[in-house]
Amino acid sequence: MNALLAANAVAAVASVAFALVGGVRPAALSESGTPSAGERFYGWMYATRAVPLGAAALVAPIAWPGPASSLLLSAAAAAQVGDAAIGIATRKWTMIAGASLLTVIHAATAAATA
Repeated sequence: MNALLAANAVAAVASVAFALVGGVRPAALSESGTPSAGERFYGWMYATRAVPLGAAALVAPIAWPGPASSLLLSAAAAAQVGDAAIGIATRKWTMIAGASLLTVIHAATAAATA
C-alpha cells in the first residue's frame, strides 16, 4: 500500500507540474513556436482544473482514506482518461503514455483506499 501511495503522490505532483507548465508556457506542451492567445487561454484553463485536482489527489488518500478519497481519485483518473483521449486525437504519444499511467495509478489508489 505504501508503494501505491508513493506512486500516487508522484503522479499527482507530475500532473500539477505539467499543468503549471501548460499555464505559464503553453508552447512547451503544444510544441508551437509562439503561443497564440487561444493556447494561453486553454493553458490556463487546463491549469485551473488540474492544479487543484492534482493537489487533492496528493493529499486525499493520506488525509481522508475511505469513500471520499476514492471518489476524488476516481475523478482524477477520469480527468486523465480525458487527457489520454486528447493525446490519441492529436497523436501525442507522450501524452497518451503519461495520462494512461496516471489513470492506472489513480484508479488503483482509489480502489485501495475505498
